[in-house]
Amino acid sequence: MNYRNAKYIANGLIDCEIEHPEYGWIPFTCDLADKGALFDVAELYAAMEADPETAPYVYVPPAPLTPEQLSALRGEAYRLESDPLFFKAQRGEATMDEWLAKIAEIKARYAEGV
Repeated sequence: MNYRNAKYIANGLIDCEIEHPEYGWIPFTCDLADKGALFDVAELYAAMEADPETAPYVYVPPAPLTPEQLSALRGEAYRLESDPLFFKAQRGEATMDEWLAKIAEIKARYAEGV
């Protein structure tokens, strides 16, 4: 099978383009666990693995979250985690200290500049 532009991606998979007889060059992720392809995926993987032109995996760290994104995440965490504790504390099913600790935990988790 003809392939081009092979490069490793996360988890040992290889992204490439394969030459499809009907559609021409199409994107393909080569995964040894793939049992549904109409060709021998292990053979293709071995060929790309042996090819010195196959590009290595390069980790690209995610961009830091913006203050707006952090604020949205913090707000959602308050809604899902601390607000229920507040209402439980109002009913005597939790303490105000538990609620305040949860607020502090959320603030620390989504602190800006971290």
